[in-house]
Amino acid sequence: MLRLPLARILALALMVLTWPGVAHANIGEDLAQLRKRYGSAKDMAGQMLFQHDGYSICVYFDGTVSAMEVFVRDGSLPDKTDISQADIDIILAEQGEGHPWNQVQSHTGKATWVRSDGKLIARLSTGDQPDEKYLTIMLNAK
Repeated sequence: MLRLPLARILALALMVLTWPGVAHANIGEDLAQLRKRYGSAKDMAGQMLFQHDGYSICVYFDGTVSAMEVFVRDGSLPDKTDISQADIDIILAEQGEGHPWNQVQSHTGKATWVRSDGKLIARLSTGDQPDEKYLTIMLNAK
């Protein structure tokens, strides 16, 4: 019984360590840091749109640093057309900075996580189509 959870933890850790160039939120980074991480971007009325590792990442700024990032699969990887639970686990682990994420009950019913230090919140939403999902990570206004 104890081996199954440990096996899952080890598998997730291995995926995080071996997945090259995984896209992940970098809340608090400035535009130069984001460009270094994700590459070139399109300016969309003060928001920046990056395309990296099979994701379109829309970054919203608070002044000069990112305050919210929205991830959606962009279709550039044929076998990765929608955000999976494994993708979410990897993105959250990358953004965790050593802090685990706790899934919480939201009043909207959307899958929601709060980083254990309370600084960030993540929410999975669906678009117009049922298989159209996007993950938003942002500062937690509390």
